[in-house]
Amino acid sequence: MQKGPVHMLRQHWSKFKDGNTKTKRFNRPQKWVHPKNRIERWKIFEGDIVKVMVGRAKNEVGKIKSVDKLSNRIWIENVNMGRMTKPKINLDRINPENKDKTGGWWLAPVLKPIHVSNVMHIHPDDINDENKQNSEKRAVRSEWKKVEIDENETRWRRVIAGTKTVIPFPKKPKEPEREKSPFDTSSEIARQLTWNVSLDPPLPPGVIDELRTPYKGWRYNAQNKNRPFI
Repeated sequence: MQKGPVHMLRQHWSKFKDGNTKTKRFNRPQKWVHPKNRIERWKIFEGDIVKVMVGRAKNEVGKIKSVDKLSNRIWIENVNMGRMTKPKINLDRINPENKDKTGGWWLAPVLKPIHVSNVMHIHPDDINDENKQNSEKRAVRSEWKKVEIDENETRWRRVIAGTKTVIPFPKKPKEPEREKSPFDTSSEIARQLTWNVSLDPPLPPGVIDELRTPYKGWRYNAQNKNRPFI
């Protein structure tokens, strides 16, 4: 078969022509960390107020939004923001100045992760202190320690390293109240007894006798040893 320059022509000049294909930059694999390097007992949870100690976002304070225990990374609200190109962004959510532009690529804000070793807890006395700037708030190291709650009871709590000052756990967000729907089943109907309990067997006695095997297994196998398997 003779080959000419025709085989060098491209049938599709753009890999994004159909609008469904994506490049590898949008399908980034999750960062893998060896199990021996993963943190066994975390001291930082979602909702904690922490301070970034190194990196581009140094001295910034924020609330932890999410935690990835498989890669030892955390995401802090409005801290370490980056930009990533994304196609086909809804025109209602972008800048009003760019509404006249259609299609193309846009730079969307993305929250980038930070390694958990690059952040530290904020001192409990400085969390709600509005007079101090973020750079002036004290960053403290934390550790797990048994703290006496009652005379005969102790619990594990996070404390400032070398002291007995307890770092309180973040409050759990309240679950939103569920709106009632006309398709919901009321509690009165759910409590109604719709099945009458009876002492009779679930199957007639004749059927139970038919299901019971009166012969031994070895005798049944000897009779059907040459039977083809279906």
